[in-house]
Amino acid sequence: MLVKYLLATIVAGLFAGILLTPAMYVRNVPLILHAEEYENAAGGHEHAAAEPAAATAADSAPVAMAAHEHEEEASPALPFGRFGNTLLINLVAGAGFALITGAAALFLGRKITLQNGIYWGLAGFFIFNFAPAFSLAPELPAMPAPDLATRQAWWLITVFLTAGGVYLIVLREEIWAKVLGVVLIVAPHVYGAPEAEDLKSAVPPMLASEFAVSTLATNLFFWVVLGTALGWAIQSYAASELEG
Repeated sequence: MLVKYLLATIVAGLFAGILLTPAMYVRNVPLILHAEEYENAAGGHEHAAAEPAAATAADSAPVAMAAHEHEEEASPALPFGRFGNTLLINLVAGAGFALITGAAALFLGRKITLQNGIYWGLAGFFIFNFAPAFSLAPELPAMPAPDLATRQAWWLITVFLTAGGVYLIVLREEIWAKVLGVVLIVAPHVYGAPEAEDLKSAVPPMLASEFAVSTLATNLFFWVVLGTALGWAIQSYAASELEG
């Protein structure tokens, strides 16, 4: 009975992933290419010599934990070119985040509709992007970064704690729940995100700041589209199935 619900969430996620790709190419990818010039000039890895790894462009995709895999230990590049790799990653990310959001709605017993879909999207943006970016901002090539596994672990913990905090603040009415929710959201930032040992970088600070802001704006667009698309798809094609 949940087949229509599952298909509706996947379709909404794919739709959001498709729209995310041109949005990234309007602003994010040019900044990545500009940063790669500084990386190459500083003797870094030659991205221009071969097709770049998909994660180079994925630094500005919703997959916040997939950052800087252009390093030597990164996985091999996908064979579809920069645009094709970016589109593929965005499709996978869109479908994945849509499934996570849809599963959360089912678990909480809440419906995603066209009227409230944008709020689900804003919650996803806050949990997966905005909150982690407080202490672990999106990074460009040639910028110093701590160990990838350490960043992934911190990002995952922050996401789980932030999700718990949002639940307690938004869906619980007790004062203690709201106070605990704030504590959960703040806790990973009090502990602190992992930092690189060497903070020297060839990338100008203004370019790094512009990329961080641009990435957050692009992710906000993605989540708004995803939440709205989820609300429309579920309400149009899966609501009757669930009610039955």
